[in-house]
Amino acid sequence: MNTERTPLFLMANLGAEVSRILSFKERHEDVLAQEALARAQKILTEIKALPDMKTRLQEINVLAKVIESIMEPKPALSISPEHIKSYFIPFSLRLMAD
Repeated sequence: MNTERTPLFLMANLGAEVSRILSFKERHEDVLAQEALARAQKILTEIKALPDMKTRLQEINVLAKVIESIMEPKPALSISPEHIKSYFIPFSLRLMAD
């Protein structure tokens, strides 16, 4: 498996962190959810810095808002956990296929 920190690798790993955030939030493990959110934000920063992603900054910024809203008591963006998780499936599948 290619472990170079490519946009694909980072997006797949971001999906894993988002899945953790959702799971921790569901179990009311707020500290662990916040830690996963911090890791997700670090990955997002790394993604935004990649030259390949400059044309997709608008999408990445919206994604960042969606991820941050997961932890809000009354999220401004209401997207189901299933839809959020499904967004990341293609990245994981393509990464595993490489």
